[in-house]
Amino acid sequence: MSTVRVAVFDLGSSSFHLMVVDATRDGTIAPVMRRRSFLHLGAEVTKSGGIPADRAEMAIRSARRLRAAADGAGADTVVALGTAALRDASNGSRLVARLERVIGHPISLLSGEEEARLCFLGQRAGVWVGRDPVLGIDLGGGSLEAAVGNATTCSGTASVALGTARLRGECSIGTVLSSADRERIAAVTKERLAPVTALVEAHRSAADRVIASGGTVRALARLAMNLHRPPPIGRPSAGVQVNQVELPADQLHELAARLSGLDLEARLALPGMQERRALLLPIGAVVISELVAVLGLDRLVVSDWGLREGAVLDALGLPG
Repeated sequence: MSTVRVAVFDLGSSSFHLMVVDATRDGTIAPVMRRRSFLHLGAEVTKSGGIPADRAEMAIRSARRLRAAADGAGADTVVALGTAALRDASNGSRLVARLERVIGHPISLLSGEEEARLCFLGQRAGVWVGRDPVLGIDLGGGSLEAAVGNATTCSGTASVALGTARLRGECSIGTVLSSADRERIAAVTKERLAPVTALVEAHRSAADRVIASGGTVRALARLAMNLHRPPPIGRPSAGVQVNQVELPADQLHELAARLSGLDLEARLALPGMQERRALLLPIGAVVISELVAVLGLDRLVVSDWGLREGAVLDALGLPG
């Protein structure tokens, strides 16, 4: 079966990410290269409604570096996606036009529902899904996406404004999460989850198996594994593999409570904690903990694959 080299530019709320893979039309994806630049555009959009000029210039420089890396990899197909920060910013369309000139390809500014569909397409390819409906969730910097479907169809989607960077800006949270901060995040999460709750109520059996993707969920899974089952000596804790790891609800509640009580230095001392995740992870943990409680979930199954892999499969014309 012939192989297609696909480059995906994921221009997100927390970071710009380039993923280059070799893919086949049977759904096999082999990684070639990953590059990332953290820009935190979502926090800026939350504070001011737009992307400041200095941050826009950083975005252009980042895109230029990623374009050079993609060109060097020799991609056959290029997919460029813009998510919450670019679609919500008052000046997002102007920045998208500049980014398109740098990248050399059109950027699909995804709706929340389309983002949810692509996330689900990646999730179900990364974790076993059968004929029965399952729920897929993806927590990012600007939004939380949810979808219901099975191995061949996507039956419904929802997208809500519950990204970690967004909430940090909205709630004016510093480096330490106070008890008042946690209560406010939980209250906002519960209020905004209504579309996801409605989706689950329309497909009740889907909540029996829930697949979760995104950097926050993977970081929580690594932390849980390192705390409960430390890796062998000589193996870096940050490199623990978490695909298809199950996160029970009580562990998620425990992690949310534990992270909320730690300052940034103490979080960085936790086994497997990545520096780039330490600032926002307590917020994400509270969101996930509240989601699990509101939906009455027993556990989450972690998927390494999500939006970017779903975009690859979609570009190859696989059903979704």
